[in-house]
Amino acid sequence: MKAVYVYRLTSDTGLAPCVKNGLLTLACCKGGQIRGEKVISTGLRYRIGTKRKQDGVDYSADDVYILGIFQDKMLYIAKVDNVITMEEYYNGTSKGRTDDIYRINNGKLERNKWLQNEKVHTEPGRIMRDLAGKYVLLSKDFVYLGKDAVDVRLLEKYIPRYQETKFYKNKDAEIIISECLKCDDGKSHMPTTPFRKSGGCR
Repeated sequence: MKAVYVYRLTSDTGLAPCVKNGLLTLACCKGGQIRGEKVISTGLRYRIGTKRKQDGVDYSADDVYILGIFQDKMLYIAKVDNVITMEEYYNGTSKGRTDDIYRINNGKLERNKWLQNEKVHTEPGRIMRDLAGKYVLLSKDFVYLGKDAVDVRLLEKYIPRYQETKFYKNKDAEIIISECLKCDDGKSHMPTTPFRKSGGCR
C-alpha cells in the first residue's frame, strides 16, 4: 500500500527537513502539542513512528511518504526508510548536521548551543513540542528542491490550506507520489533561507 502525509512549512531553513550526505531527516518541528499544562505526544513524527498505527499504515511494510509544501509549491517528497527515537538520533547520528540542536545529558534530551544565537528552537514551548514528537524520520529516497521548489498544479486539491496535515492512501496517494517524483532533476538544491533567525518551522 502507498500512503502520503502532506503538510505546509512556514519556512525552509535546512533544519526540518535537513538534507546532508544523501540523507533527509525530520528530527524537530512537526512534534507534539501543549494543552493547558499537559504535553501531548502527537504530530507527524509521532503519527508515523509510534507502534500504535493511527492511520492504518506501517512504514516498515507500506510505502509511506511525506510531502512538504512551501509557499504553495512542492518543497520535498521523501519515502520514510527508517524511524528512530530522538535519543538514538541525538546520540551521534546528528553530528555535523544542521538539525543537531539537541544533546543527551544524564540520559535526557536537552537543547544544546548549536544555532542558539540565531534563536532557533530556543523557546521552552517549542522545545517541549519538539521532544513530544519522540521520533526522527529518515529517508535516503527523496526529492528535495529547496529554493527551486516547483508548482505542481495537479496537487492543488490535495494541499492543506492551513497548518494541518492531510493523509492520503491508495489511489490518491499514488497520484500525488507519482506527480511529485516527476520533479526529480537529479540535482542538489539549497534551502530557501538557511539559518533564518526566526527558526520558523512547525
